[in-house]
Amino acid sequence: MASDTDARHAQHEEAQVSRRQFVKRAGIVGGTVGALGAAGVLQGCTAADGAGASSQWWLPAKWDVETDVVVVGTGDAGCPAAIRAHDAGAKVIVIDKGDFFGGCSVLGGGNSQLACTSIQTRFDITDDPEWDYDDTMEFGLYRSNPEVLQAWIDNSDSYARWAEDVCEMAWARIGKQEPARVPRSHLAAAYRGQSEGSGIVISMHFFEQLEKRGIEVLLRHKMTKIFREPNGPVLGIEVETPDGTIAIKARRGVVIATGGFKGNSQMVRAWHPAFDETLIWSGWPDVLPTGDGHLCVMNIGGGVVDMSFIMEFSGRLGSRQYVRWDRPHFDNPSTRTGLPNSRLEHIVFVENSGRRYLNEAGWEAGHTLPWLPHMVAFLNIKGRPRMEWMVTDQDGAEDAEWTSYEDAFINPDPTKSPCIEPGWVAKADTLAELARQMGVPAAALEETVATYNASVAAGADPEFQRPGPLFPIARPPYWAARWCRMSHDQCTGIRVNQKMQVVDQMEQWQPDGGDSKPISAEKVIPRLYAAGECTGGTGGAVRGSGKRGWYQVHGYIAGDLVAKETPLA
Repeated sequence: MASDTDARHAQHEEAQVSRRQFVKRAGIVGGTVGALGAAGVLQGCTAADGAGASSQWWLPAKWDVETDVVVVGTGDAGCPAAIRAHDAGAKVIVIDKGDFFGGCSVLGGGNSQLACTSIQTRFDITDDPEWDYDDTMEFGLYRSNPEVLQAWIDNSDSYARWAEDVCEMAWARIGKQEPARVPRSHLAAAYRGQSEGSGIVISMHFFEQLEKRGIEVLLRHKMTKIFREPNGPVLGIEVETPDGTIAIKARRGVVIATGGFKGNSQMVRAWHPAFDETLIWSGWPDVLPTGDGHLCVMNIGGGVVDMSFIMEFSGRLGSRQYVRWDRPHFDNPSTRTGLPNSRLEHIVFVENSGRRYLNEAGWEAGHTLPWLPHMVAFLNIKGRPRMEWMVTDQDGAEDAEWTSYEDAFINPDPTKSPCIEPGWVAKADTLAELARQMGVPAAALEETVATYNASVAAGADPEFQRPGPLFPIARPPYWAARWCRMSHDQCTGIRVNQKMQVVDQMEQWQPDGGDSKPISAEKVIPRLYAAGECTGGTGGAVRGSGKRGWYQVHGYIAGDLVAKETPLA
């Protein structure tokens, strides 16, 4: 780069942007990280390829920035990849289209499922590689890629120790979640005011290691294209920035760690036509996971796997926010959102028409899958947008603990815990008034409650076979809260092998037929790696909880291997 860029670099380093303000300035992450900022790397750079580059249509007109490795994403996979690549001797630039560090990783829970680690041994837990393999295969409906799954198992212990020794992250304890016959969910210790087992703790440790190494992190930088030589290696990426579009040359390679596509409603519908409306996603409104990595990879011939499984779903009651976090700094914990939803004995569910549509006993709030009965019932709701209301009386409100949040029903405020959305709760002395507030037909709601109360009196529910005990909805005032259905975790994505190399989709072109081969023997797109939620193949059809451990391990693998690529001439 030209000397004026170096001067700006030094000036930014002297500025020492405070951690609290690290995303208030475009593209600067704080301290040394992001020292070039949104504009610093964009000016004073010369074309990398000189004369003749324009005749090669697969190249940009010029390279605005050059580095060894570009990592796209600052989450659980991108950060280990960047740190490992740097420590292996590569010059690394990390970009993220968001305006704060960490993406969805910083907003979620921090339980990291890891296999056969020395940390488990420290807590007197005996694990076995075959158990890890069999448990994950069974839970994922036997759709995991054997070699990709095995890579997570084989590298979990070295990653767990690296997280402690290199990233200075303490593992406080190990919990047990599905699918696991022994505890495998490693929980990071509380750190700088953030609670044990929270995702933000992991992001804080990664952030500090990037900052310590002076690795550039450029926020509000969105990848829009991958440059690939025809049938050859990846050469770099195109990036939209606040100051215009630039091209970044990656001499060793690119690591895609862009997360899922749950915020791209058209992409979701393309793979599962029943999802024909825009749903809120976990991370909304702070994070916009629109499948940029998937689309850019597919555009140059990369493969994808299990895309029709789409995702798992979660939700919030009365709120449209998965979490509320006082950005832009790490100093504040996230705010609780939504009303209690675990006590359903006194509650009936109604949809747009004001009528029941499912057996309430089969409903679940946690990670749930599109083919389960209550999700099928949701997809069969005729109105758009689909509404799911929980309706009860005063006895039910007390049992569900809604009465503790009465002010949120009367004065809903999405900016204050529990972040209740106006129009998503209702409370009235009559069912007719309750229906008006809900936006459903009053006569239908009154008939639904009368029919249900008759079933309660008879001791049986012939309409949906809901098991007892059944309780009437009869004592005013009446209460209602709407469930916000959220797309939560991707179970699908970019097809990678055990080295996190992106598999070339053209490998499937066999006009004369051919023998089956393991993924390790398939052709890859040279110098292109992917890790994290943007990839598929580890958990098959089901993600479950604690799978950010997969993402961290796979980013750890990708970062080391991409740094060992021979630099392009």
